[in-house]
Amino acid sequence: MMQQSESTLKPSNPLCEQYAEGADWLMSEAFCLYEDRELFKPYEKHHSTVLDAARLAERLRVGHLILYHTEDRTLENRKERYTAEAKMAFSGAVCVPDDLERITL
Repeated sequence: MMQQSESTLKPSNPLCEQYAEGADWLMSEAFCLYEDRELFKPYEKHHSTVLDAARLAERLRVGHLILYHTEDRTLENRKERYTAEAKMAFSGAVCVPDDLERITL
């Protein structure tokens, strides 16, 4: 269950969601996995988790989700773990790029 502080510190502004709704691509920072939120404390920094970003992307019906601005302690398996968590809530394509990786749109 979400704590009160988590629900009030949303990194996205609902007033801007109309501009992203139905987009082909959405870039969203996803600082850490939802299960690691106590360790990395994303909400204190006004950041989202992977699950938060995936839920937003699904609600906005976007086609592709790019997750960036992540913690750097899990680089060896970040792509796999972040993609798996995102796919739990998002039905579109997920991209978790490495630093300096190019994405062709």
